[in-house]
Amino acid sequence: MMNVMIGLLAATAAALSMEATTPDTPPSAKEIAPARDGNIAIQEELDAARKARTVAAYDLFIARHPGHPLEAVAREERARLLRSAR
Repeated sequence: MMNVMIGLLAATAAALSMEATTPDTPPSAKEIAPARDGNIAIQEELDAARKARTVAAYDLFIARHPGHPLEAVAREERARLLRSAR
């Protein structure tokens, strides 16, 4: 019985010394890594289209990133690829 009480006291003390969090408590800003720059991911997708060297790969890039500055680059490279295939 005494061991049980000592265990309960130890558990209570440990719980009180910990920061109260629940699964719904959002992590603090220090615990979250900063978001990755989306432009890096878009550049990597263009690089993948270049590596694939297919019209379909460029079409996918263009469809996924309308209005992005690299869309114009992809369109130019796609056109070059089509010209070289003739």
